[in-house]
Amino acid sequence: MHCPNCGQEIEQGKFCTNCGAQLSDTESIPTQDPTMYTTEQQQSTANNEQPEQVRQNETIEKLKTAGADFGHFFVTLLKKPSEAKHANSNDLVSSIVTIVIFALLLALGVHLTFHAFSSGYFGEPDFTFFTTFVLPFVEFILLFLVVAALTLAGGKIVAQQITYADALAKYGAYLIPYLLLYVAGFIIAFIGLSSLSGAFILLSMIGALMIIPTLILLEQPANGFDRIYILMAIYFISLLVCSFFLQSFAETLIDSVLSSMLDGFGSY
Repeated sequence: MHCPNCGQEIEQGKFCTNCGAQLSDTESIPTQDPTMYTTEQQQSTANNEQPEQVRQNETIEKLKTAGADFGHFFVTLLKKPSEAKHANSNDLVSSIVTIVIFALLLALGVHLTFHAFSSGYFGEPDFTFFTTFVLPFVEFILLFLVVAALTLAGGKIVAQQITYADALAKYGAYLIPYLLLYVAGFIIAFIGLSSLSGAFILLSMIGALMIIPTLILLEQPANGFDRIYILMAIYFISLLVCSFFLQSFAETLIDSVLSSMLDGFGSY
């Protein structure tokens, strides 16, 4: 470097070795742009936040699309239930939503039934929200999935071109009118017309377990085994699974009532 006072070429330091003048620090120490780190940090932060924001926007858009598809799906089949025969794997999400809603309403009915039968007995009912709502909800979903699987198996036996996604989509599509039938029975039960309410609820369950598999298997020509025998097998297995679940509900209810009564007698 050169001394700014005398121009003599000298080594880097604080003072000139020729004239003794003090050297400027800015000449020996390179400067750094103070905005460099800030800019790089902002870019890094923006790059990290952008994918997260994009994922959130994509999730919101998917939810909006699914909601719109379900609304169209529900309204279309509400107006014309026979259009369910055109349901396919593209309607799978909407069909699953329908199945979940039906299972939720059935589980709610079981939960209210437990409380209705247990009220008036000695002591507090000996059951939990899990046993009276969560467990029935899961069991009803499994029941519907089993019926859809049995329908698929029946379709394969009679050599029909159908996949499980198609069978499940059709099952959820055909389920809509029976869902409305159950809702009607549920509402009538609060009015006090228990007999009429029971008829509506029973018909909705018969539709879910028997009528829907029949409608799906009658959509296409069949070869091999006669569909009557296939449907009889589907009915039998579906009712067997349903009776198993109902038996577990009844046992839980009876155990709860007996436990409450025994606790009441023990308090005297």
